[in-house]
Amino acid sequence: MSGVWRIPTALALLSLVGLAAAILGDGVWHWICWAGLFIPLAVCAAKLWRQWPRAGA
Repeated sequence: MSGVWRIPTALALLSLVGLAAAILGDGVWHWICWAGLFIPLAVCAAKLWRQWPRAGA
């Protein structure tokens, strides 16, 4: 697997784990779900924030 696909694959697997945790149970599973779904969202938001054109630039 090339280096280009490592991060998207990791984010996809993390999302899959988060979705599966939401289905599997309560308690600690909900924390795993939140983490598994929040981390990919935060990574994508940070990447978009860095690429967003600045008003003064």
